[in-house]
Amino acid sequence: MLISSGSPTRSLLTFGLLLCGLLFAAAPGWAGGQSTVSGIFKGNGKDTRLAHVSAAKGEPLAGKPTILLVFTEKDHSKDDRPQIKATFGGFGSALIVTIDESGDIVGCEVAHAAHEKQGFSSIGKVNLTDFKRTPGVIQGRLTTNGEVKTFGEKWELDLKFNAALPK
Repeated sequence: MLISSGSPTRSLLTFGLLLCGLLFAAAPGWAGGQSTVSGIFKGNGKDTRLAHVSAAKGEPLAGKPTILLVFTEKDHSKDDRPQIKATFGGFGSALIVTIDESGDIVGCEVAHAAHEKQGFSSIGKVNLTDFKRTPGVIQGRLTTNGEVKTFGEKWELDLKFNAALPK
């Protein structure tokens, strides 16, 4: 819980610094191997092709492990922390989704090149179905069930993926 005795601007700055600290935490172990992604990712009516997906151990949430999924247009496999650069358009349009081990979405960052507001959070707008986790592989379908609006930006998602899990 953030408690601030300062101005609203100071509270917002404190929150922003906390968020940046979480993003820049120790680099997770990224999985190599065969990973695939297909489907649609639209921003303000413009489609983009997310061609790359990777999975890593995320930061624990409420003491429970999480899995970080990074979807990008351009190859991000050589980056130690692709979620940071992806949030700011470094790999073209991107989607960064954090799930717990049972497949519940606990975080979602949307960074579509067609959006004026790049890198916004939108938890609760995305569903994960057909979730399956086997040793070394995670798969599922991420969807918004049609177009949604977040912070004035329209977007739509319907992706199927397979991603290698880190050991």
